[in-house]
Amino acid sequence: DGNLFRLPSTCSYIFASQCKADYSSFNIELQRQESNKVTTIKKVTMKLDGEVVELANGFIKINNEPAEIPFSRGGISVESIASYVKVQAKLGLVLMWNQEDSLWVELDAKFRNQTCGLCEDYNPIHGLSDNCETTSFQAKESCEVPVCQIIFAWNAFDSCQGLIETESFINACKEDLCSCVSNDTSCVCATMSEYSRQCAHAGGTPGQWKNPNFCGKPCPFNLEYKECGNPCMDTCKNQGTNQVCSEHCVDGCFCPFGTVLDDVTHTGCVTVDSCSCLHNGEIYQPGQSYSGPYELTDLYCPGVCSILGGSHITTYDDKTYMFHGECSYVLTKVSLQGDLAKCEISDQSTCLASITLLLSDHVVKYMYILIQFILFSNGSDGFSDIVIYFVL
Repeated sequence: DGNLFRLPSTCSYIFASQCKADYSSFNIELQRQESNKVTTIKKVTMKLDGEVVELANGFIKINNEPAEIPFSRGGISVESIASYVKVQAKLGLVLMWNQEDSLWVELDAKFRNQTCGLCEDYNPIHGLSDNCETTSFQAKESCEVPVCQIIFAWNAFDSCQGLIETESFINACKEDLCSCVSNDTSCVCATMSEYSRQCAHAGGTPGQWKNPNFCGKPCPFNLEYKECGNPCMDTCKNQGTNQVCSEHCVDGCFCPFGTVLDDVTHTGCVTVDSCSCLHNGEIYQPGQSYSGPYELTDLYCPGVCSILGGSHITTYDDKTYMFHGECSYVLTKVSLQGDLAKCEISDQSTCLASITLLLSDHVVKYMYILIQFILFSNGSDGFSDIVIYFVL
């Protein structure tokens, strides 16, 4: 609901939970820590439809078993995006953590008015942490810091105006400076970074406001820090992914223009023609060749065509499309015909009514009218798993 408040201790907290429904499909807990008067997130624990995902800086556990990123199983995927760890669940949840001090969760609209926790109500879980201490934040009784209005009026934040509410961040900036033990402006870095992230998430494109002398972020190898970079980074193994990326920009370390991330030798960013190759566990440099004994074997490679729900078609070469019609169609040139007709309970969709196999001496016809059914969800058609396969 846009409220901004300060979290005063290192207890474990419910960050977000589905608590106002008969069944809780998710629960997210976090624990913070303080080191050298800098507060960060120590651990994130997620319960997603019975699966337990635990994230900490440097490791991931699924149901208390160590796992590697990228991970995908049971409707849950975990991947690295720039400086973030991204967890996505098919139940309608996306979580992003920069493995330091920033954590955000995006939920489907179906969870509206069903959540509680820090994202809606202040709800500490006392007793989950053996060391629950108050952080070192101490505000001064009297403090005037006009610099905050100036900072948030920088040109780098021009695209953020009107997208998110600025006044609450200005007030947080004032609290940061008033409680700062030093006299420099580095104490506002976390607040400004969060403002920039929320601006990008709302569709803005914040400019580069960090520099080595102010809130600078180091990057490994020859990567460069960007406040608004493409999260789908091209690599030597996967080139062209940034061309089909639909994610909003994020902050983090990115390769300079004209280079890709070398995920083969893991030595930073290189030009595409300098990428190494990986074959049977061996790394080969550009221009290097490999030859060896090969045995050619004839293998049975079937081609599969399928129809799902009477309109979702996958061809022999794995191309998919949706087709609605009411006629008999040649499904494949092996004397096979399919009859598509309007479904009995839907005027807008078609069902596979029957298939006819024409053999040399007789005709085989399979009728499927009695087992047609359609599921409706949010006004769109979803089809059951009735699948007809044609294998050549």
